[in-house]
Amino acid sequence: MMSNNNQHEVLSVVEAARRRIESLKKEAKSMVDDHWQYYLDENSSRTKFSEQSRLYSRVIDTKNGFAIEWHYIQQWYKNPQGKWKKDTRYLARGRSFRVALNRYARDWELQRLASFEDRAEMIRREVTLLTNLIESYDRLARLRATKKAA
Repeated sequence: MMSNNNQHEVLSVVEAARRRIESLKKEAKSMVDDHWQYYLDENSSRTKFSEQSRLYSRVIDTKNGFAIEWHYIQQWYKNPQGKWKKDTRYLARGRSFRVALNRYARDWELQRLASFEDRAEMIRREVTLLTNLIESYDRLARLRATKKAA
């Protein structure tokens, strides 16, 4: 059985992991916002849809963390009210987003996407490890609760 002191240490480690995830999430949102501004600036200078970027990233919440995802715009259309809407698709990751990004990226944005993905991959790895730590503690707490109930 874990002493109160050890239990307090474990809880502080879990809280530190959650705080780190929150700081990484802020960094990821800042990266996504910067990329979105880049997307808008570059696309406004290109008149043909075939020359414009179709890629954008998002930060979405998961159970104990977050994910940085990529989506691409398949087409633009007007809805019945006359507003322009975009038909988007999730970019399947596989082992890395790089292969999929290279498939949909324009030549002029490849370097920018590569630098974004360099940092995003490191953030994803760290979030995965921290999330695994939190989930392991949660499983341990559930196991203890069932032992106490038995």
